Amino acid sequence: MANATAAKASSIPPRFIRFMDAPGYLGMCRDEFNKTVRPNVREFPIGKQGVAFDRIELDEWTDAYIESKSIEKAAKQDNNRPRSERQGESQGGNPWREKRSPVSIRKVESGKSTKCSEVNDFEKALALVTGKKPSST
Repeated sequence: MANATAAKASSIPPRFIRFMDAPGYLGMCRDEFNKTVRPNVREFPIGKQGVAFDRIELDEWTDAYIESKSIEKAAKQDNNRPRSERQGESQGGNPWREKRSPVSIRKVESGKSTKCSEVNDFEKALALVTGKKPSST
């Protein structure tokens, strides 16, 4: 524990990475580390039971792995079309598409309703709600 505390306190990363820390250093689980990395890098004993790896060798393996497994992508891969209706002038389009609004053929005016049936229906409903209930006798 004293070595771990001293290593964290200093800004110099340790050269030896113990087996229990090596998978986390590379961001993978222990099984994947044992299958993919461990056969390709040297390991050496530390103390009676400890096993360690050289940090620089792990970094070199990582660089080679990334180089061999990375997927090249197109330089300009724009699958996201603009969500705005505005098309930039740099693309040769008009800044805004012209929208034509539908024209109403009815003339609407403000004022009092002239339909008698609506007024009568409302007055009947209001009388039922507010009026006295007829007696059952």
